[in-house]
Amino acid sequence: MRSSIVLASALAAGALAGPVEKRKVVTETRVHVEIVTVYVTAGQPLPTASADASIKSNSDKYEPVPASSAAPEPAYTPIAPSSSSSSSLVPVYTPIVVPSAAPTTSAVPTTSAAPTTTVVPTTSSQAPAPPPASSSSAPAPAAPQYGVNHVSGKSQATLTSGVNYQDAALWHHNRARANHGASNLEWSTECESAAMTAAQFCDFEHHTVDGQGQNLFTLSGTAANVTAGITESWYKAEADIYHWWGGEPPSDSKGTLNAELFEKYGHLTEMLWKETTHVGCVTIDCGSKMTIAGVSSDLNKYTVCNYAPAGNVVGSFGKNVAAPIGSYDSFSWAD
Repeated sequence: MRSSIVLASALAAGALAGPVEKRKVVTETRVHVEIVTVYVTAGQPLPTASADASIKSNSDKYEPVPASSAAPEPAYTPIAPSSSSSSSLVPVYTPIVVPSAAPTTSAVPTTSAAPTTTVVPTTSSQAPAPPPASSSSAPAPAAPQYGVNHVSGKSQATLTSGVNYQDAALWHHNRARANHGASNLEWSTECESAAMTAAQFCDFEHHTVDGQGQNLFTLSGTAANVTAGITESWYKAEADIYHWWGGEPPSDSKGTLNAELFEKYGHLTEMLWKETTHVGCVTIDCGSKMTIAGVSSDLNKYTVCNYAPAGNVVGSFGKNVAAPIGSYDSFSWAD
């Protein structure tokens, strides 16, 4: 029996104030993940989930980021982070001391009578110096291809915090970026902290800080599956419909992106943005506190990723979002 993850995503975006050619657009996603094999036709509505499906999804319409002078009191129940331990080896160096040979002298007796001398020929018996010892040290290991090593497999679906969570999020981001000629992202505690602030509202709305972009992902069930959000929804699903590689997507005379189109690719372009260098993500369980558009929802496994510097700047797509180098069809959230 084989299964695949079907993701339905939608995007709410807001444009940050600034010059037309430097407008910034923030993106979010609402995703439902269902572990079934379903085939759908582009442009057609998704099939209704079966009654016993353990994971449900919901799509939300595009909305600008609401301005708010007073943030509501966040309420959430965080998933307990997994414990991790690490050890460091401190090399101890014991220097080899080669003492200097002390000079020696021989006393030569003297007499008043002139001694007779006999010349004794001498030959050199000094052995040749041994060749220098060859180095047997092993070469340094190569750096990981996507910046980090991570634990692959379906266990990634249960990751919600800790080093393994960070490595999985980085690895899936960086594999996608490498396929478009973008450098590896590094983990940012500043982005992580801002993402946590946004996630704790449990309202599937953008709560951003200056200079950072943001993607949102939420689903129901028992597993958070952050790597499915990154690889299956934000990357593969949106790359299939993006047609402006190396160019500018449609916008109006004022430099505003076409919202209907942007909500279908904005997560992708934020992920791949070449000038973005750092990312920080959090995943929490909002429980019964989760709301979507003000309505209580069981799509409560909530992931927020923040990016710095922010992508999706109007007028800069051409130099920041390159065409794929190779096929990504075989990429999987479980890789």
